[in-house]
Amino acid sequence: MSHHASLTAGDPDTLRVTLAGHPFCADLDGGHVRAMAEATSEHELPAGSLLLQRGHAADALALLLDGDVSLEVTEPGDDPIVLETLHGGDPVGWSWLFPPYRWLFDARCLTPVRLLQLDAAHLRGLIDTDPVFGLALTQRIGLLVVQRLQFTRAQLVEMTHHARA
Repeated sequence: MSHHASLTAGDPDTLRVTLAGHPFCADLDGGHVRAMAEATSEHELPAGSLLLQRGHAADALALLLDGDVSLEVTEPGDDPIVLETLHGGDPVGWSWLFPPYRWLFDARCLTPVRLLQLDAAHLRGLIDTDPVFGLALTQRIGLLVVQRLQFTRAQLVEMTHHARA
């Protein structure tokens, strides 16, 4: 995560309620939400800032509350290729769950963004010690990966179709 994120002071109860209300946490056990909330902080990022940077340590899961974020691939000397635009209610980043724990994409704030940041080491520790939580969280991340792959596949088909037209 960017180090210039401004931390919004909030009490733990408010953070827990905000976390529990995020779509990513829908149907999660209350005890699991409480355990996640212990490693959760709220942040605000200005438009134009990088939320994730490819190659950097994947150290957190971000849950967007408000604002728009573009997932991008940037090759040196080229303009960024936007893979997908994410909005409030979306999770951002799954590389924290898989070694070598490095981001695969850039994520750029298109607007001011408010988000919850969950510490990855804490989440991995919970997964290791609580198999029920581990299954619930990895299922959610697995679904996220599949959705992103399907979206990217659809974009590739569309790009190929336009190139032939």
